Amino acid sequence: MTDEEFLQIPIGGILPQRAPFIMVSQLLHYDEIVTSTRFQITEDNIFCQNGVFVASGIVENIAQTCAARIGYINKYILHKDVNIGFIGAVRNLDIVQLPKVGETIETRIEVLSSSFGLTLAHGEVRLLDGTLVAEGEMKIALSEKTV
Repeated sequence: MTDEEFLQIPIGGILPQRAPFIMVSQLLHYDEIVTSTRFQITEDNIFCQNGVFVASGIVENIAQTCAARIGYINKYILHKDVNIGFIGAVRNLDIVQLPKVGETIETRIEVLSSSFGLTLAHGEVRLLDGTLVAEGEMKIALSEKTV
């Protein structure tokens, strides 16, 4: 699939989350190691306070980028339902700045290891101009439950 074709995938079809809790707008890229997404920060977002996207929203955005990866694999490669996952751990999280309402972030995760339903990924969140917003590691535990 080309990066242009990824943009056509309805994000709600590969995420277990539902509005107003969706923190990813588009799947930009997927391969076995790297997945990237885009998200525009809007004023009505539940993680926006005083005109900025708060730290818990950034963590959720990284987690949902991991979820978009699993959802894409399940739906488009394995042709099965999307599994629900849970944040198992967050390590070495460094939030450099909080994005403002109206800005768009791109999140890239790199899978460091994956086995027995656990995935360890390094995530980076950047503004469109490449400015680092946050980075850290996240462990995701995959449930047998599907949506």
